[in-house]
Amino acid sequence: MDDQVIEIDLWSGNRTSHRRDYERDVLLSALRVTRQEFGDWKLIEHTRDYPGDLEAETFRKYGHDLFVTTAGNKKLSDERKIVVYQPIQNDLLGYRVLIIREEDKARFARINREEVLKTQKVGIPDSWADAELLRYNGFRVVERGSFDDMFARLINHEFDFTTLGINEIDRVFAERADEVKHVVTVNHLLIYYPLPLLFYVNPDLPELAKRIEKGIKKISENNTMSRLFFNHNRDILKNMDLNRRNIVRLKNPNLPREIGEYESEMKN
Repeated sequence: MDDQVIEIDLWSGNRTSHRRDYERDVLLSALRVTRQEFGDWKLIEHTRDYPGDLEAETFRKYGHDLFVTTAGNKKLSDERKIVVYQPIQNDLLGYRVLIIREEDKARFARINREEVLKTQKVGIPDSWADAELLRYNGFRVVERGSFDDMFARLINHEFDFTTLGINEIDRVFAERADEVKHVVTVNHLLIYYPLPLLFYVNPDLPELAKRIEKGIKKISENNTMSRLFFNHNRDILKNMDLNRRNIVRLKNPNLPREIGEYESEMKN
């Protein structure tokens, strides 16, 4: 090891600030516990959004070093990359809260079963992995637009509901208060599908991938990861209350074989 400081370029666009904060803290913790072997670093973070399929060019065109995305992200299926197959968030993102028009509260209160929920149209922004996954499970998917116009399209009756990860809801509603005046969450239902988050590393940086893999393993073994998870999500975990919700459990056909049997440890 020498005294050279390594610049690490993290891309953290296309996500809520809650996810961004957590993913950054996990990365920094992994870097700290591997400092002795791999050296010091300077983290450079880019938060620009890459809409649609532009995310696939994170390494090839934009030259970033690493980012976090869902396991089996189809946008990157034909791209060169190194994937660190160690989920970093206990799959909170896979627990999806239903968001509906306020006027439909009574109608959705009567929906308790998967078969009935499938009669409703679900709106998903263009190119989100959720669209293909929900179609695979038999849902009526309207895949169009972006995250920025999702609530407006819901209010305009283009579809009946949309979903966000349970770890994203509170922050999104707080940050977009004007846009969510006439929408509400469904409190008795959750959709769950395995959607683990993994670090993807630039294919030209195998040493960085090795460092991240070792670092994640260390912070998992010494309980740093568990502490980070709780500290970032304590209010979410408190309000999650799985025992009082009906959970519609779906399959994720895109999970890579390396973690094909993965499922969240949180059960109702």
